[in-house]
Amino acid sequence: MPRDPLSQTLELVDARTIYAGGFIGGGKWSIRFEPPRKIKFFVIGRGRCYLALDGTEPPFLLEEGDIFLLTRNAGFTVASDLSMAPRPSADLFRGAGAAIVPVGEGDDFLFLGGHLDTDQAGGRLMVESLPDFIHLTATDSGAGRLAALIGELVEEAAGRAPGAEMACSSLAHLLLIQILRRHLAAGNTVEVGWLRAACDPRLVPVLALIHGDPSRHWSLAEMARAAAMSRTTFATHFKAVAGLPPLAYLTEWRMRQADRALRREGSSVSRVAHDVGYSSEAAFSTAFKRVMGYSPRRQRDQAPAFAE
Repeated sequence: MPRDPLSQTLELVDARTIYAGGFIGGGKWSIRFEPPRKIKFFVIGRGRCYLALDGTEPPFLLEEGDIFLLTRNAGFTVASDLSMAPRPSADLFRGAGAAIVPVGEGDDFLFLGGHLDTDQAGGRLMVESLPDFIHLTATDSGAGRLAALIGELVEEAAGRAPGAEMACSSLAHLLLIQILRRHLAAGNTVEVGWLRAACDPRLVPVLALIHGDPSRHWSLAEMARAAAMSRTTFATHFKAVAGLPPLAYLTEWRMRQADRALRREGSSVSRVAHDVGYSSEAAFSTAFKRVMGYSPRRQRDQAPAFAE
């Protein structure tokens, strides 16, 4: 079964959803989180709390089943009572790993969190495509699937059975996809760019072709035919959604695929060039440097290798 463009885009930016743990509590408590430097998300598994985000008024009321995704590099406070002096989160979670730690008194509140780990370029692509934050309530349209995933995440996190950490990260990744789907389905604006293109129904067939065989020299006519549009209408629509013309998108996709491939141990510039559709290493190197801002040889020699 062909992979959908949203999944392919998340894979290209090396997007890994990491379950980080959480806390359980009751009574009066307040916790201060420093700017995250990563895309973070929070799930309210039980109870309710307030979230005060720096630079945003008023505070958010988060209730059981709510999800909050934060892309902005801003600090925030989570509390049952915002008038309390907050405890630094670093103190609370120091040495806790992915465990659920206690705060306050009781257990009528459960907060679970994670973050999206990407490469540097991929992180920028995601942040540029999303608003500063997304708040999905338990009553949002289509939240049934989210509720089921949250229930499974709470059960895995609380049970700590063998394999629970891996299960939590897998569920967190599914939650992220559902967050993006719900955000788009609600008609909210997604900035022009890769994510918006990957979710545009008229462009999905085109992106599936490009992503599935980036080395092929796709013509504008072939792309327009896949989108069931005239070439002029297709080119105009594609640029309006993706932020760049179709053939420029193809080049960018190739270069980002190449950038990822060059980080593999034992990679060669000539082989990577061939794999993304270039018969000339010199032409590939010129295109790569124009798009990525550095040479492919520098990326191969300096970037740490990774295993897929």
